[in-house]
Amino acid sequence: MPDDQNDKLMDQFIQRATPKLLEAMQEGFAKQIEDSIGGLKNHAERLLDEVKDAKREREARDKQQAEEFTMLKTLLERGDTPADIRANLAPEPIRLTRSQARDTSVYRRAKAQAEKAGTTLEIVSDD
Repeated sequence: MPDDQNDKLMDQFIQRATPKLLEAMQEGFAKQIEDSIGGLKNHAERLLDEVKDAKREREARDKQQAEEFTMLKTLLERGDTPADIRANLAPEPIRLTRSQARDTSVYRRAKAQAEKAGTTLEIVSDD
C-alpha cells in the first residue's frame, strides 16, 4: 500500500507543480524567443533601409540622367558647338588652394558654387 500512497502523492505533486513549471519555462522561452526575433528584426530593418537607400540613389541617378538628357537636347537644338556642349554638360571642377580652403567662408562659398554648377570642389597644392 505504501506504493499506492506514493503514487497518489506524486500525482498530486505533478498536478500542483505543472502549472508553475510551465509558467517558469514560458517566461524563459519568451525571453529567448524575443532575443532571437529581436536580432532577426534588426537585421530585417537594416536590409530594408539598404533597399530604400538603393532605391533613393537609383531615383536620384535617374532624375539626374533625365535632366542631363533634357539639357543635351536643348543644347543640340540651339546648335551649340561640341566644345560648348561638353563644357555645359561636364563643367570643370572648382579649384581651391590649400590655404584658400583653410578659410571656412571661402570654402563654404566655393562648395555652394560647385553644387549649384553641378561640379565638384577640388583642393590643390599652393604651388
